[in-house]
Amino acid sequence: MVSRNSQSVLTGLLLMCLATLARADDFLSPGITPADLLERLDSDEAPLVVDLRAPAEYGIAHIPGALNVPSTELEARIEELRNSNGVVIYCLNGTRTRQAEPVLYAHDIDNLYHLEGTLQAWLQQKLPYEKSGVKPGW
Repeated sequence: MVSRNSQSVLTGLLLMCLATLARADDFLSPGITPADLLERLDSDEAPLVVDLRAPAEYGIAHIPGALNVPSTELEARIEELRNSNGVVIYCLNGTRTRQAEPVLYAHDIDNLYHLEGTLQAWLQQKLPYEKSGVKPGW
């Protein structure tokens, strides 16, 4: 049986590892910072923002206006992702983003970016988010 203290330490270590992965610079696409994405979302040239997480995760918190396309449905929904202003993909820790990049490039999705620091960076910077489609406050 694992004590609560040990469980807390393990959880902390796991979160640190995930944060390290999210900052790793081994993405295929160029990155866009959360601040730059927020600015672009308020312009006439807003990119399509795609959340690659499962619907339950998306419902917890997502970037306002983000389209939820779980990574498991990516190829089947590829035509929804064509956007002349670019596409920004993200997930919680970068794993699904890295898996999605080759698929999107193979289907000629142009102007592809990944969210630098993943959704974690967006939330840590206290940028606006939606929860279950309702804006909880900014």
